[in-house]
Amino acid sequence: MDQRRQDTLDAEAAEQVRRWARGERTWAEVEGITFEEAQGIARVGCELAGAGRLEEARVVFEGLGSLNPRDGAVRAALGTVYQKLGRIPEARAEYDAALQLSPDNPVALANRGELRLRAGERDGLVDLARAIDADPEGETAAARRARALLRAMALLAAESAAEGAHAAG
Repeated sequence: MDQRRQDTLDAEAAEQVRRWARGERTWAEVEGITFEEAQGIARVGCELAGAGRLEEARVVFEGLGSLNPRDGAVRAALGTVYQKLGRIPEARAEYDAALQLSPDNPVALANRGELRLRAGERDGLVDLARAIDADPEGETAAARRARALLRAMALLAAESAAEGAHAAG
């Protein structure tokens, strides 16, 4: 390769890095990683998580998050792994970030809703309802879990009300 071509390539690479530094590009774009390739990497992360290999899944999703911090699905997946690892503050932060990027992400909504309820925050109910609204057909396990949680809570509330009425009557 002649020096002029090398200088042109170096200048193009430097401009890509400058654009990344200004937040105009993701590192995935700088590296030329396609959406399909990123999806393939995410599938591996999901397989690892599903097999209980959570530390490996964490590494995969943290890496994907560094490549493209604007991918709400990756942020939600990383939050899920953190939640399973018991790293609740980090999980909440990832769900919040995911919902800033993708406000109707059923995974982030359902999981954050569950964490909020466990922390005694009533807004968890809103997150669960929004997860169901985001996936009314229940295509995601998260939306199905949100629906089941709300149903269970409604049954508990009805039983509690009936017991209260019975005790008062």
